[in-house]
Amino acid sequence: MNIISKFTVGSERGVDLLLELKEVQLKEMYQDLLDANELEIFLENELDRRTIINELNDLSTQLIIVFQEEKAVGYAILKNSFEQPKILEGQKAIQFSFFVLHDYHKSEVFQSLWEKCLSVTRNYSHWTEIPENDLLIPTLESFGFNISEQLLLKPFDLPGYVMIRKNY
Repeated sequence: MNIISKFTVGSERGVDLLLELKEVQLKEMYQDLLDANELEIFLENELDRRTIINELNDLSTQLIIVFQEEKAVGYAILKNSFEQPKILEGQKAIQFSFFVLHDYHKSEVFQSLWEKCLSVTRNYSHWTEIPENDLLIPTLESFGFNISEQLLLKPFDLPGYVMIRKNY
């Protein structure tokens, strides 16, 4: 099994891969909350190509895509965000989004993606916002993350958590 995680730029191919993965992720998150028409409208707005390109061209954002046998199976987006949980106030902290397709929920895939994230953020604390029923929670806990607080995730007030991994 050949698994590799790569930093990906906002090229045509990089944007296409991210859009494909993000579409699956958003459908999984919201298909039970929205009817088909509402979901389609939401996806059109969230998956705007120009917005994604601008986000990826921001110097404070990095995209990592994990491949298994050359197929894109997940991604992480790292952001140096000015808004961070109060518990991390005054610390260097990176916000990240993490997603892996269900058929590829294997420790080797998660480990590859996480190790690539750490390669550039080892000296930072990390935080993410995640739905409370997300299957990634145990994986994040195995990487040293803890649930810090509950919140309602925008835009549909989906119950979720802020998870933090402190760098001591």
